[in-house]
Amino acid sequence: MKTKYKIIIACIITCVATAFATVYIMNHDVFNLYYSEKLVCKDDMAPDKNGCCPGETYTDMGELGWNCCPDSGGDCFPPIEQ
Repeated sequence: MKTKYKIIIACIITCVATAFATVYIMNHDVFNLYYSEKLVCKDDMAPDKNGCCPGETYTDMGELGWNCCPDSGGDCFPPIEQ
Protein backbone atom coordinates (compact mmCIF):
# COMPACT_ATOMS: atom_id res chain seq x y z
CA MET A 1 0.00 0.00 0.00
CA LYS A 2 2.83 2.43 0.82
CA THR A 3 4.36 1.80 -2.62
CA LYS A 4 1.16 2.95 -4.37
CA TYR A 5 1.17 6.21 -2.42
CA LYS A 6 4.82 6.80 -3.25
CA ILE A 7 4.10 6.30 -6.95
CA ILE A 8 1.08 8.63 -6.82
CA ILE A 9 3.08 11.32 -5.00
CA ALA A 10 5.95 10.98 -7.49
CA CYS A 11 3.51 11.38 -10.39
CA ILE A 12 1.92 14.47 -8.85
CA ILE A 13 5.33 16.07 -8.21
CA THR A 14 6.38 15.30 -11.79
CA CYS A 15 3.18 16.87 -13.17
CA VAL A 16 3.59 20.02 -11.08
CA ALA A 17 7.29 20.39 -11.97
CA THR A 18 6.55 19.88 -15.67
CA ALA A 19 3.75 22.45 -15.59
CA PHE A 20 5.96 25.08 -13.92
CA ALA A 21 8.82 24.37 -16.34
CA THR A 22 6.49 24.70 -19.32
CA VAL A 23 5.08 28.00 -18.09
CA TYR A 24 8.58 29.35 -17.46
CA ILE A 25 9.78 28.35 -20.93
CA MET A 26 6.72 29.85 -22.64
CA ASN A 27 6.91 33.14 -20.70
CA HIS A 28 10.66 33.61 -21.09
CA ASP A 29 11.01 32.27 -24.65
CA VAL A 30 14.00 30.17 -23.57
CA PHE A 31 14.40 28.39 -26.90
CA ASN A 32 13.33 31.30 -29.15
CA LEU A 33 10.33 29.30 -30.30
CA TYR A 34 8.44 32.29 -31.60
CA TYR A 35 9.11 34.06 -34.85
CA SER A 36 7.62 37.45 -34.25
CA GLU A 37 8.01 39.49 -37.37
CA LYS A 38 5.43 42.25 -37.59
CA LEU A 39 3.76 42.27 -40.99
CA VAL A 40 3.53 45.68 -42.62
CA CYS A 41 2.71 46.99 -46.05
CA LYS A 42 5.29 48.12 -48.60
CA ASP A 43 7.28 51.17 -47.56
CA ASP A 44 6.34 50.46 -43.92
CA MET A 45 2.82 51.74 -44.48
CA ALA A 46 0.20 50.69 -41.94
CA PRO A 47 -2.74 48.58 -43.08
CA ASP A 48 -6.23 50.09 -42.93
CA LYS A 49 -8.88 49.09 -40.38
CA ASN A 50 -9.65 45.94 -42.40
CA GLY A 51 -6.00 44.87 -42.60
CA CYS A 52 -5.49 45.79 -46.26
CA CYS A 53 -2.60 47.85 -47.58
CA PRO A 54 -2.97 50.94 -49.79
CA GLY A 55 -3.94 49.84 -53.30
CA GLU A 56 -5.93 46.86 -52.05
CA THR A 57 -9.66 46.35 -51.64
CA TYR A 58 -11.27 44.37 -48.81
CA THR A 59 -13.30 41.80 -50.76
CA ASP A 60 -15.86 39.15 -49.79
CA MET A 61 -14.76 35.96 -51.55
CA GLY A 62 -17.64 33.76 -50.39
CA GLU A 63 -16.39 30.49 -48.92
CA LEU A 64 -12.83 31.87 -48.78
CA GLY A 65 -13.92 34.68 -46.47
CA TRP A 66 -12.84 38.30 -46.59
CA ASN A 67 -9.50 38.96 -48.30
CA CYS A 68 -7.40 41.84 -49.59
CA CYS A 69 -7.25 42.01 -53.38
CA PRO A 70 -4.89 44.30 -55.31
CA ASP A 71 -6.74 47.01 -57.25
CA SER A 72 -4.50 46.29 -60.26
CA GLY A 73 -5.45 42.58 -60.26
CA GLY A 74 -3.60 39.56 -59.01
CA ASP A 75 -3.84 37.13 -56.13
CA CYS A 76 -5.90 37.95 -53.06
CA PHE A 77 -4.69 37.10 -49.58
CA PRO A 78 -5.86 37.28 -45.95
CA PRO A 79 -5.74 40.68 -44.25
CA ILE A 80 -2.87 41.63 -41.96
CA GLU A 81 -3.90 41.06 -38.36
CA GLN A 82 -3.12 43.98 -36.12
